[in-house]
Amino acid sequence: MLEYPPLAMNMLRCTINRLDDLQNRYLEICAEQVEQRIARTLLRFMKQSGHREEDCIRIDFPLSRQELANYTGTTIFTVSRILSTWEKKGWIKSKREQITVRDPHSLVLFSEHS
Repeated sequence: MLEYPPLAMNMLRCTINRLDDLQNRYLEICAEQVEQRIARTLLRFMKQSGHREEDCIRIDFPLSRQELANYTGTTIFTVSRILSTWEKKGWIKSKREQITVRDPHSLVLFSEHS
């Protein structure tokens, strides 16, 4: 660390960012409704690895409903029900291990005001 201070600072910054993300996720699980947690998670994934297509943003890595359930602290049945509802509303489009956000604004409003 003394020999390469910029490297040490970058490592500390990464560690702090990861810890901050973990703390935010913990607070979400403790304080938010499951629908809000799923919306925030999809928005987070969209920002981190979203790929813009014609009129939507595709989360650019395979994401199963089970993985989404594990990440948000709920069951696969709850995730399936919520994603199906949002798909009917036109907010998302989902296929096997692929989620595309069609209306990010609606997800943002939902995650902040539910």
